[in-house]
Amino acid sequence: MEKVFKKIVTCKQAFVHLKEPKESYDKSQQIFSKAKYYGKMQGSSEVDLDGIGPTIRSEHHGNIEYRRLSVEHGGKHDEELKKGLAERRLSVRECARIQTFPDDYEFIFNDGTNKVSSSEAYKIIGNAVPPLLGYAIGYRLQSIWNDLFGE
Repeated sequence: MEKVFKKIVTCKQAFVHLKEPKESYDKSQQIFSKAKYYGKMQGSSEVDLDGIGPTIRSEHHGNIEYRRLSVEHGGKHDEELKKGLAERRLSVRECARIQTFPDDYEFIFNDGTNKVSSSEAYKIIGNAVPPLLGYAIGYRLQSIWNDLFGE
């Protein structure tokens, strides 16, 4: 029996239609870590737009990967840099998309006015089971439940 796997989703595909933080109305796209670049340390790499997303760690201490590095820090996204787009880390929404959270998921608590910090939102995303993975596991369990445990 031949197994058929779905193709990977690249960062470029995951980020499609997302505006830059300053242009977006989505609060989760507007917030991102402002941690400085410190050279070759955890989180100081630029995402590969043609590859899979980085691991979204719950304990990153603000050092979430960069969406785009500047030329002096080794940035490779020439088209974006030529447009004058600034060096910045991944936004909360970009991380959420990498982890398959739906776009209507809002990182807001209480009465809807208190948004969580970017660090808290990254932690929520990093600690979560990716929603589509959870769905796939649940779907598979449902299909074999009676075989495993009877009715």
